[in-house]
Amino acid sequence: MNKLNYRQTEMLWAIVMAGSISGAARLLNISQPAVSRMLAQTEKSMGVTLFERVRGRLRPTSQVHSLFEEIEKTQRMMQRVNDLADALSEHGTGVLRLASIPSLAQFLVPRAVARFQQRHPELLLRLNTSVLPSLISDVLQGEAELGLVVMQADHPFLTSQPLHVGRMVAAIPKGHPLAGQASVSLADLSPHPHIVVGTRMPFGMLVLGAFEQAGLPCCMCADVPWSQLACALVNAGVGIAIVDEFTVMQNTMPDVVIVPLQECIPLNISAVYASNREPSQIALRFIDELRGVLAEAFPDPDKG
Repeated sequence: MNKLNYRQTEMLWAIVMAGSISGAARLLNISQPAVSRMLAQTEKSMGVTLFERVRGRLRPTSQVHSLFEEIEKTQRMMQRVNDLADALSEHGTGVLRLASIPSLAQFLVPRAVARFQQRHPELLLRLNTSVLPSLISDVLQGEAELGLVVMQADHPFLTSQPLHVGRMVAAIPKGHPLAGQASVSLADLSPHPHIVVGTRMPFGMLVLGAFEQAGLPCCMCADVPWSQLACALVNAGVGIAIVDEFTVMQNTMPDVVIVPLQECIPLNISAVYASNREPSQIALRFIDELRGVLAEAFPDPDKG
């Protein structure tokens, strides 16, 4: 069997993503016949059928599925190379690749990015959001230079820079009996239907652990992967939720009331990077910028 070249892997990726020869041609900016010829040549050289036609669309066979994870890695690698080449050609400085959990990307990270790019308008920024396990993998594999996380435990291959300690708050439907209180306790919240932000993820595990430590049941009615979705369900009247204060620092949902939690459930924000790769000066400057945004958004009352 002949080895696949990069252009062939790009063609396979485009067909899987688009689901058709015509869609792949648009993604690759080449003609449909060129894609068809390349696919036929690739299948012939490999000696396997890579796609099946089902109702006018191309369905990947098991052979493509087994290749696709590695093909995606190749595409991401080439994206990094092209980003860097474009930035160096156009600006002469480079690229800052950031990954953030959704809670921080809601308001805090965009503020820091806006200030940072005022000082570095020549810089190309690539920002991605993902849940914590995927984010850590991206940092370790070099997909992102910095990861912006909350509640990241010590990792043998990551270096962490602490930035801020926040806390959890209660998101309660407007009109709920608890919505008018100045603060609420876990005991107040315990009897009500509760939306948990990931039973096997940091926020949800913290909340469930707090209820357990207090000797109280948590009447879970829904399990969701991120705080914004939990708040959307609260807004629809599904239940209450205990969420991070970063997601709701500018509450835009009309039927959600944010109430302080009497118990302190601390949240540690940090920037992480791979221990075997020293962060660039640009990355370190961004960390300083984000630290400043956090200090302004959540001033320390003791420093009055």
